[in-house]
Amino acid sequence: MNSKILTVYVVFFSGLFLSGCNSNFEFNDNESKIENKIDQSTALIDESMIQAMKIDKNAKKWAIDLYNLNKNHAFWIKSESISSDQALFFAYVNSDTALNIPFGYFSTPSYKNETTLFEKEVITALRCAEFLNLKDTSIFNHQKNTANISQRVSAEHFIDFFNAFDNPSWIAHLLNFKENNKHLVKMHLAMNKFTKKYGIETNTNSEIPTDLKDSLAVFHFISQQLMKRNFIEDTTLKQDELVEQLRQYQFLNGLNTDGAIGRNTIGALTETNYSRYLKGVLSIDKLRGFPDSLIGKKRIVINIPSYLLHLYIDDQIVNTSKVIVGTQKNQTPLFTATMQYFVVNPYWNVPYSIASKEILPHLKKDSSYLRRNNYTLLDRNKNILIADSINWKNISPSNFPYFVRQEPGPRNSLGLVKLMFPNDHAIYIHDTPSKSLFSRDERTFSHGCIRTEHPFKLAHDILASENHKYIDSVEHYLTLPKETYLILGEKFPVTIVYHTAGVNDSTQEVQFYKDIYKKEEEINQLFQSTPKEN
Repeated sequence: MNSKILTVYVVFFSGLFLSGCNSNFEFNDNESKIENKIDQSTALIDESMIQAMKIDKNAKKWAIDLYNLNKNHAFWIKSESISSDQALFFAYVNSDTALNIPFGYFSTPSYKNETTLFEKEVITALRCAEFLNLKDTSIFNHQKNTANISQRVSAEHFIDFFNAFDNPSWIAHLLNFKENNKHLVKMHLAMNKFTKKYGIETNTNSEIPTDLKDSLAVFHFISQQLMKRNFIEDTTLKQDELVEQLRQYQFLNGLNTDGAIGRNTIGALTETNYSRYLKGVLSIDKLRGFPDSLIGKKRIVINIPSYLLHLYIDDQIVNTSKVIVGTQKNQTPLFTATMQYFVVNPYWNVPYSIASKEILPHLKKDSSYLRRNNYTLLDRNKNILIADSINWKNISPSNFPYFVRQEPGPRNSLGLVKLMFPNDHAIYIHDTPSKSLFSRDERTFSHGCIRTEHPFKLAHDILASENHKYIDSVEHYLTLPKETYLILGEKFPVTIVYHTAGVNDSTQEVQFYKDIYKKEEEINQLFQSTPKEN
């Protein structure tokens, strides 16, 4: 897409995209009032003109039906011309990149430079109808890892869209029409800025230095890769300048901005912008499926690839916390449940699989392992047993007849508090004594539960949001030798999602994350051919 056009609409419309995110439009009945809506100064587009176009028969039928409804009047063309805003809109709708869709996904290809203005309007209407259909569906089936067939809204629905125009620009109207999720629009805009600034390149050839202590080879590798990604314009930067550019690049890719070359930074440097573009496309598509019932209310959203938890109140982020999630073997599942209560000074009832497979080998070597780690051994009637009295050599994972419980305290694996949203997966948010792990780039260390860096700040923000009568009681409960339950007055949803791209809270620019569970590999394979705009 022409970079000058992209610059204009990205800068000029940045504030406009969000202005009407939650607008509710009232539509007129097209059949009875269409005569009053037609501007008699518009040009005419009749059936013969559409039949002569090089588009498929289904597109022709849809376009003929549309213009028949509009008494063969054009929607945008007046006196064989269109306004500057309409020209930007035409260019936007006819760019797969601007629409954040896989290249070639729409059944109607973009128009060519030599296409007549009348044909450009018809093609724009056809593509616009396909984009509008995405307001109620999605590009991908994320359960089956397949792409859905692109379809159009009805001609009547398109006229509803056209007649509802009351935005400062047609692009803003397109993005905000029927869109309740303003975070989706933010993400769409952030991706527009990314593709305009860095482009969509596919340079995969790279020679990774075998010796990362060879500063000259590493310097050359970093500068070459940053230039391939259009992050720098040449490779003549001084070392301190290159390190600063690398830090910014790490930030773009959701990594620690230490300016050091490690495994994850190497992975980001060798990843193409096309791969990042697909991450953005997938994340926007997943946002289309986010339930409207959860938008605008108090909620917690945990995104696994970013290792971040967000607490939203009235659709504003009031708490952002780093989290630790499940390992590749013990992946944190994706689901929604209801936050109901906190537990202060919790016991940890060790899951049977962990007790029999992970703790038992320690007991076979040293029966004092439980005592030293503040565990209690229980029989099936919850009677306390003495671990030293048991011949552990005769116990195996298949005949482990005990329960293991870790007592409350600062060494407890759950830390000092857990936040409970009961679910079939036995997943909850909790504290952890292993604070150093939050400084890692990759934080997949749990058995599936969510460990959060600042659990007491999160608990306080939740209690404050409902003006809970025991808002200051958590610190008091910590002094008690037993676990204490704190019931919330306002229950609210907790949703665990998997998005490999998102908008940064502070900069409002897109960031990309590693596909840590490799959930998107199959879908990416659908679009791995060399990308080319229509």
